[in-house]
Amino acid sequence: MATLPSVLIRPSTAAPGRAKTISAPYRRGGVSVRALVEPVTIGDGTAASSDLRNESRFGAGANMADVAGARLKKRVMALAAGSGRGLDATAAQKKAMAALVLDLATANPTPNPTGSLLFSGDWELVYSDTFLFRSSPFFWSLGSLLGNNADFFFAAHSHQTGMFGGGVGRVVQSIDMAQNRLVSDCIVKASLGVPLVGFSPIFAGFGSVITSGRASAVDGTRLAVTAETTTVRQDDANVLPQLNFLNGTSVPVEAVMQQIGGGSAPEVYLDTVYLDDELRVSTLEDGSVFVYQRT
Repeated sequence: MATLPSVLIRPSTAAPGRAKTISAPYRRGGVSVRALVEPVTIGDGTAASSDLRNESRFGAGANMADVAGARLKKRVMALAAGSGRGLDATAAQKKAMAALVLDLATANPTPNPTGSLLFSGDWELVYSDTFLFRSSPFFWSLGSLLGNNADFFFAAHSHQTGMFGGGVGRVVQSIDMAQNRLVSDCIVKASLGVPLVGFSPIFAGFGSVITSGRASAVDGTRLAVTAETTTVRQDDANVLPQLNFLNGTSVPVEAVMQQIGGGSAPEVYLDTVYLDDELRVSTLEDGSVFVYQRT
């Protein structure tokens, strides 16, 4: 995972023993992005952080902030598509995206994202510098419980779900601040095969893992989330009828984590550093970046 500049990372409220340490608070203003990020050359040979410097090329009647923001978003979306939502990103692409994200955060047109009407809605994940399934609050809570073992578990889970052509499909995060709800819908392609015998699965099917939780604004940028339930929806019920009984199965995640942790379920945090009517950029407590496009 590319290192996120510390200016975008807020202090952790997690208990000691977490795998990663948060180094500095996110500050919306008073930060010179030029002093923090060296220009990064990407596909067209220009610098990823050059948009704000080159606004003078446009006519005097243009809204320079809008022009710069549109350019930044265009580059973010192109890089997201070219790297398979980040799954296939090279080190150079990750560095370029980190620079673009920092520029977006500096140019954020919505000072208090969690208090804006733009915040609610359905958001599809288009890029992440970590595992895509970590867009779900289930994995935020699990990571909080696992502490230093979280990274190992995430890597093992990614390997297991990716065998024989399996993997993560469309990921959508739905936010409803009027109801204080956040719902994550992650489509997963599950495959089963025999290791060392062949690379083709015996069968493969699609299903969704849907996690619902309570969500409340801590301040203008931070959202506190507690995962409540996770539901399995089998989209390809005809692939393996014997497993149809699992369709619609709901697990009381909050209650389970209360038992495991010996207390209240983890309250985890999502910080939004950029928001407009089309794009949202949010980060987890460990600095992991998620870029969403409104659906």
